[in-house]
Amino acid sequence: MLAGYLALVVFGLTSDPPALASSVTGGRVGAAALSLGLTSGAMVWACVPHPPAGATTLIVSLGILREPEQLAVLMLAVVLLVVQGIVINRLAGIEYPVWAPRPAPS
Repeated sequence: MLAGYLALVVFGLTSDPPALASSVTGGRVGAAALSLGLTSGAMVWACVPHPPAGATTLIVSLGILREPEQLAVLMLAVVLLVVQGIVINRLAGIEYPVWAPRPAPS
């Protein structure tokens, strides 16, 4: 989300209408590319590949969600999905999240 909003700021698109409601301009393409590059780079750096993060950053960088209230709801939804994943997996007896790879069984 932060990479998408940063891309909007860098390209001066914070007050422009969403790309889907207007046209796809060079600025929008640049914002999308920058946000995806930042997101992908952060995931590679942190060794946590997660393709849906690319969709989240595009939602923001294309201007679909750009107001602070909308971004807060987006982040709340992400947190709720993580909590749901933890609860469901714990109820199923699966330790989740596993932050480090487990050693292979001998």
